[in-house]
Amino acid sequence: MHKVWSNDPVESDISVARTLDASWYLDPQVFELEQQRIFARTWQCVARLDDLQKPGDYLATDVVGEPIVVVRDGGNHVRAYYNVCPHRAGIVARGKGNRQSLQCLYHGWTFDLDGCLLRVPGFEGTQDFDPKQYGLKEVRVDTWGNYVFVNLDPNAASLADTWGDVGTATTGFDWSEWRLVERADYLIDCNWKVYIDNYAEGYHVPMAHPGLNREMNLDDYYVDTWRFQSTQRVKVKAGGHVSRRRYPNPGPNDYIKYHVFFPNFMIDQYPDNISVNIVKPVTPDKTLLTFEWYFKNDVNQVTMESMVKFADEVQYEDIEICEYVQRGLKSRSYAKGRYSARHENGVHHFHQLVVEYINHDVIPSDKSVTPRENWREFHRQYAQAGD
Repeated sequence: MHKVWSNDPVESDISVARTLDASWYLDPQVFELEQQRIFARTWQCVARLDDLQKPGDYLATDVVGEPIVVVRDGGNHVRAYYNVCPHRAGIVARGKGNRQSLQCLYHGWTFDLDGCLLRVPGFEGTQDFDPKQYGLKEVRVDTWGNYVFVNLDPNAASLADTWGDVGTATTGFDWSEWRLVERADYLIDCNWKVYIDNYAEGYHVPMAHPGLNREMNLDDYYVDTWRFQSTQRVKVKAGGHVSRRRYPNPGPNDYIKYHVFFPNFMIDQYPDNISVNIVKPVTPDKTLLTFEWYFKNDVNQVTMESMVKFADEVQYEDIEICEYVQRGLKSRSYAKGRYSARHENGVHHFHQLVVEYINHDVIPSDKSVTPRENWREFHRQYAQAGD
């Protein structure tokens, strides 16, 4: 059933608010607006620092259809450019590798790693041509943890101002202690927001995830929200059927946490591993999800393989839910729903941000900062919650 986008607001009071209506997940007009007003204005993950370890390392990718190349230059800085030659729009890099210059695959224009034009074959007789005016166009780039991010919007807040101390405080781990051991891609038949709605709450765990539910108690499950992030936290419970448990003997500070960095970068934190989840919209009803699992060096192979298998099972349980929801959104019987004020404040927070980005040209970074005025207490709480 075709549903026309209504662009209804989301009430700020979750106790009376209604969810985004179904048209937000179905209308192609919304999808195109999201590409330009959300994904082209937010920090998008494009690479790992592992991909850019030494000068000359590069990786070609795209963000909202814009071809991008990220590279480590001769001064050991990470740079990003539009992967578009200023001559006649050819590409200057393909795939990944190591080069001391970038060369257009169309006519051979060559650029150094600082984006400056070095060589222009066959341009004799061309008048009023200044090579200095024909360098590669730079894209804003920054790093956080083990990842490289770009932002196509020159006016957007910096990555530091967007996430601030919150991302570091809530995760609390040192990336240098963790190594990547597994990566998987999942192509899901649902809108990208359906997946993040599902990710942003633990309300569905008792019904949808029997294995995960054995590790936690929903009554102990809480969601904290900040300006551009939410964090779910639940203590790993003791007892139960130990033989069927992932964590049969949890420590007093063993927690499970799920972090959502708006709009599409998430981190799972378990007592023995972390995983990074990156969501990329493909079409209004298809989403590409990338999972990357990290473990510390002292974790044995059996433990790593069992955890990846455990997480993969949870992931496929979520995929099944999300694909059912996408079909349900099309039903003539459904328009919009309600939030659980106790359990779905993370979803409510995400919906408010979606509406804000779609409807506002300027997004202030400091609309709200943290529910705690005392940062020392804030850091102490999350340190005690275990990493």
